[in-house]
Amino acid sequence: MIILDNSPSLLQFENVFYTYPGANQAAIEDLSLSIPAGKRTAILGHNGCGKSTLLLLADGLYRCSAGVISWQGKPMQYQARSLNQWRQRIGLAFQDPEQQLVAATVEEDISYGLCNLQLSQSEIVARLDQTLSDFNLQELANRPLHYLSLGQKRRVALAGVMALQPQLLLLDEPTAYLDRLQTRHLMQELDRIHGNGTTIVMATHDLDLAYGWADWAIVLHQGRVLVSDQADQVFNNVTLLEQLELGMPTLWEIWNALPMAFRDTANGTLRERESPPKTVAELRSRLMQYQHCQ
Repeated sequence: MIILDNSPSLLQFENVFYTYPGANQAAIEDLSLSIPAGKRTAILGHNGCGKSTLLLLADGLYRCSAGVISWQGKPMQYQARSLNQWRQRIGLAFQDPEQQLVAATVEEDISYGLCNLQLSQSEIVARLDQTLSDFNLQELANRPLHYLSLGQKRRVALAGVMALQPQLLLLDEPTAYLDRLQTRHLMQELDRIHGNGTTIVMATHDLDLAYGWADWAIVLHQGRVLVSDQADQVFNNVTLLEQLELGMPTLWEIWNALPMAFRDTANGTLRERESPPKTVAELRSRLMQYQHCQ
């Protein structure tokens, strides 16, 4: 089930197929979807469902076997110059930042992509300084990359992508290997990026993370889109999530396990069902509000 959103679409897949060399089965099969502008979109599914392949196709690193991938209605062209322009609009941060870091130091790595844009030296310096400031990397600017922690490397890789000022940011399992504190800092960074106008798409198998973050959700299974809809509607589709054995977000399960009185709020003589809380703080606030009213 694919729901069309009223928001303008940035990226469109139309009947896209992709098969890895030597594979007997397509990794992406007859896939059609649109990425709505301005939203935080989560791509959900088990490992091997096609999430990473979809992102690599979207960035032009893989060429689809059939079908069309378009940016605001204009099909992707696979010539080098066109792909370079394409990747200025779309930035991709890999699951493993080691695959993305190419220079010796933090400053050099961020500058590498800027130099490929053929900007003036003054513009490169200005963007570099702004990016180091935005990602709080000033003290690490001259640090060799192999001295950095994994969390710092992920921050540098993301900074290098955002220095190019893409309109769409693609993230492949961005919290993989990060501890709780590093994950919180990353999500704060993504909130800042999204607040500045960048559309973000995150491929993740972490339902709790997606539940608290996403506006829009896409569920993949065996290379196909099963549903693309408002995130709340997807998470309320218990039957689908259970059939796929994806589980349910922890907060959603806790909320629906509470007595009905906790989940309803008085509104004059009517009673309206509240939507489940998205954060622990929100759940705590509602429980305290309920206790106060007793």
